[in-house]
Amino acid sequence: GGHARIVLSKALTSSYMDIRFFATTHLGQLIRSTSKANEWTLRLLLTQLYDPAVEVRELAVQYLEEACESMDVLELVVQMQPTLDHLGEIGHPLLLKFMSTTVGFRFLYKSGYIDREMDAWFHERNYQYVLQIEVYLAQVFSSNPQDEDGDSMLFDGAVPPHFYGEIAKTELGCQVLSDKGHFAEFAHVIRQHGMESDDLELIVKLKSVLWAVGNIGGAPGGLPFLEEEGIIPNILDIAETSEVLSVRGTAFFVLGLISSTTQGAELLEEFEWEATLTPLGETTGLCVPLDVAGFVEIPEWPSPPDLREPRWIQPTDDPMELQILTAIGNLQNTVIANEAARSLTKFKSQHRRIFSSITLFYRVLHIMSTQRYRLPVRRYILDLFDIDLDPDVMNALYNLSATFHHRPESPTASVSPSRRRGHARRVEENVGLGIRLAAAESQTNGRVPGDRDGGAQQQARQARRANGEQNQHQHQQQHQQHSVAGSPMQARQSRAAVQKNGMIALDPVKRIEGFGVDESLVNGESS
Repeated sequence: GGHARIVLSKALTSSYMDIRFFATTHLGQLIRSTSKANEWTLRLLLTQLYDPAVEVRELAVQYLEEACESMDVLELVVQMQPTLDHLGEIGHPLLLKFMSTTVGFRFLYKSGYIDREMDAWFHERNYQYVLQIEVYLAQVFSSNPQDEDGDSMLFDGAVPPHFYGEIAKTELGCQVLSDKGHFAEFAHVIRQHGMESDDLELIVKLKSVLWAVGNIGGAPGGLPFLEEEGIIPNILDIAETSEVLSVRGTAFFVLGLISSTTQGAELLEEFEWEATLTPLGETTGLCVPLDVAGFVEIPEWPSPPDLREPRWIQPTDDPMELQILTAIGNLQNTVIANEAARSLTKFKSQHRRIFSSITLFYRVLHIMSTQRYRLPVRRYILDLFDIDLDPDVMNALYNLSATFHHRPESPTASVSPSRRRGHARRVEENVGLGIRLAAAESQTNGRVPGDRDGGAQQQARQARRANGEQNQHQHQQQHQQHSVAGSPMQARQSRAAVQKNGMIALDPVKRIEGFGVDESLVNGESS
């Protein structure tokens, strides 16, 4: 046996990486096949932790972590006091295993690892742990759990080791945790922000704190921390009533960790949460409420507003905004879309500042939400504006929605009956711009007080019949005019007269009321 050990040690230190990798694999299989810890094999494996090749170091850590599942092997490795700081993230799981024993904790505490790592987890690693857990859960509950990299195979259903959970496994670790005061901070966050549903940063912080508390409660010496702070009822409230489902799920998993000990299971039973047990009476780490139906019930969200209900926006008084809105409205017409795009490009080059106006941006969003545009056109319109959708802009848009919109039932300025009929006719002709909403207003203005149903409906029917006759008469006249319009050259010249310097001629007097959109562009009329 002595010569074989010498040959193996020479292979482990060969100048060829492939030979060292093969020898490390063979050594790990030897350790795995023996039920008793052998000091010489463990020393050789610890030597591989300092190999210059990352692949060999990772393989050695993998076999050593597997061997340290046995408490005898773990204590023997800790007594050898290996230096693992150079491993970085690779050696992190192995160091956490060292912390679960009194000998290992003292060794790491003297080296200063405990203080450094506790501060790192308190300020940063807790958040990374949440991300790791939620990525694992997303892979497990995904309809296609196998991704391209195969990372989903790393999650075997057990919760990854947590620093605070490992530190609470020893009496000395619990003492350090109490002296640091971190658990009191965790309890304060749970009480203060347990029902948070809006602030994303607070929600992530709450999840990280819940996982830390759950891992501490799942350790043999960690449950007294929860009882002293009295936060179990708070965790139960989060699991049962939080508006954020991911937070409720986190609290549910945390309660399962707490129920993994016999004392924790008995404590949760007092709150009508029952821990599941194996046939031998051992806890499984899964805890469910007695009222399962009430636990899985999700409250109904408030009904969204009826988007089909007519709502329009107050017209603009700015001539520049009027021209821009007119050009944007024309983008949905394939015949004049190119001219409209050139007009908008010219406006953008000459009046860039107006495309930073929140008010104009809101009016454009309203047009886009009520009209039909192809996806490339929508992207083009949004790219015109130099506006970032940050929280301040969103609040400004929300405030504008409360001040700009009004419903058809609201009283408006009086308009003569003939003007109303003419306006209704123009609205029906300009379906492309979605001006049917303006017709609702003109009909509303024609209602008789005290007769909101029958009288208004009768007047509307009469107006539609009269408008239909007028439209038919005008179409006949237009047909006769077109039949004697002259040569195609004259028609092109007449259309060219409508365009000036690459822009469509605008008549601010003749515009659709209620929307501030130029009517001449839609009807093909020139000023």
